[in-house]
Amino acid sequence: MSEQQQHPDRPQHDGQIPYPPQQPGQPYAQPGQPYAQPGQPYAQPGQPYAQPGQPYGVAAPPHAPGQGAPRSGGLGRTALIVAASAVAIGLLWQLVTPFLYASLGFGVVELLSNLMNLVVLAGAGAGLLLGIIALRRPAPHLLAAIAIGVGGSTVIGTLVAWVSNVFYYLGF
Repeated sequence: MSEQQQHPDRPQHDGQIPYPPQQPGQPYAQPGQPYAQPGQPYAQPGQPYAQPGQPYGVAAPPHAPGQGAPRSGGLGRTALIVAASAVAIGLLWQLVTPFLYASLGFGVVELLSNLMNLVVLAGAGAGLLLGIIALRRPAPHLLAAIAIGVGGSTVIGTLVAWVSNVFYYLGF
């Protein structure tokens, strides 16, 4: 009964560190443990890991006292929805435009097309701006980064299309 039970999910330590140092004089480090220092125990399964600058074995608080719980990334989600909606409106308009030329005429469709391009530019710009604001907040950043990519590429594409149209009308 003096034997220790072997748990497959819990490493057994006999006081020896299993990995040799990379060079003499350097501290031991294990893969996945960037803040490990000699003589300090690693967290066991079920124990929280210590944050950098915090003693090992002391759990970090889930969030700072006096502040609310961490945010869920709602602004990033909103930015993505706004940017994707602007892109969807622009794509839908491009699909409908050829059918409108036959029924409404060239002048009316050109005016409507310019108005729709303004709406798409404003929506993509709003999605880009909201994405940048969401990246600066302590929340998940994936949706905000996608919104920045979608909104930024749409804004740049729309501006380049307008500049090329200006050159076309001026005869360059």
